[in-house]
Order: sequence, then structure tokens, then C-alpha cells
Amino acid sequence: MKPETDNFNLKKRLENIHDDIDPMKAEKFRLSEINYNYVQKELLTPNFMEKHTKFRNFSEMIRSSDLKIENEIEFKDAIETEKWNRLVRENSNFKDWNEMLRTAVIERATRKLAI
Repeated sequence: MKPETDNFNLKKRLENIHDDIDPMKAEKFRLSEINYNYVQKELLTPNFMEKHTKFRNFSEMIRSSDLKIENEIEFKDAIETEKWNRLVRENSNFKDWNEMLRTAVIERATRKLAI
């Protein structure tokens, strides 16, 4: 592959990474910037969950909470609670939900760049 082709591909990947990092510009990273399906499928993948938490996947984490979470609205409400942050703290290597999401965004960006 020609060097200019490699540079073009890298440039395209860097442009796409903006979508992952942009929500982190806010002082506090909020899930409201990202929908639930994106969080589950792209950020908190089974690999991420096994690496950083006591759970095999994100669905297992939700089921383990005693919070009623059956749709995206209930999920967004639940993650704003101290109970959710305690679940994260007690079952992962993160201090809170925002730290967990920031790490997931960075890891996804790294995967997309294939660094």
C-alpha cells in the first residue's frame, strides 16, 4: 500500500474518532449524549466488561442491580443515582459511572485507530 493511501486511511479514522471523544468535552460526561444501544454495543462490550468489572457483559450488570431498568428512560434515570455509582464502584475498578464511560470511550477510540 502506498504511503499516501495509509495517510488517507489514518486521516479518515481520526476524523471518525471525533464522534467518540466529543461527548467527553463537557465537564461531566453524561450518557444523555449517547444512546443506550451505543453504550451496550460499542462501549461496554463483553471484552470491556470482563476486563474491568465482575460481570461478563453489560446486561448482567443491569440485572444485578435492584433498580428497575426496562427501557432507555429508566436507564438514564437509574445512572443518575448514587445506587448506580455504588454498583459501579463495588463491582469494577472505577470510582463512578462517568469514569467507567470515559474509559470505555477511550478504549473504543483506541480500537478504532488500531493503536
